[in-house]
Amino acid sequence: MRARTVSFYIDPELLPECKHVLDAELIPKYLEMSHFVGLVVLESDVGGRPEVVGLSVWDGDLEDSDAIIEEFLRRLYAVAGITATQKSYQVTRLVSRQDL
Repeated sequence: MRARTVSFYIDPELLPECKHVLDAELIPKYLEMSHFVGLVVLESDVGGRPEVVGLSVWDGDLEDSDAIIEEFLRRLYAVAGITATQKSYQVTRLVSRQDL
């Protein structure tokens, strides 16, 4: 199992448009992918400038989603002028209520 984080800081007035890109463009593409497990998006207000962190979880390799996330990052830049960072992880533990 693999995971990817994408994180960025954004001006508050640009946040609604970025959320729209996430909801209308990224999530529908992820939901079509057979290896997609889930997505958590976190927002923290850091000194008046929100930090957004997305964590996607995949049952398999991330390569299938590389083109999709790269397009999302280009759209974020086009919409808000921000450059997001991304990082990949090996999931060592994923626990949910369904597992208990």
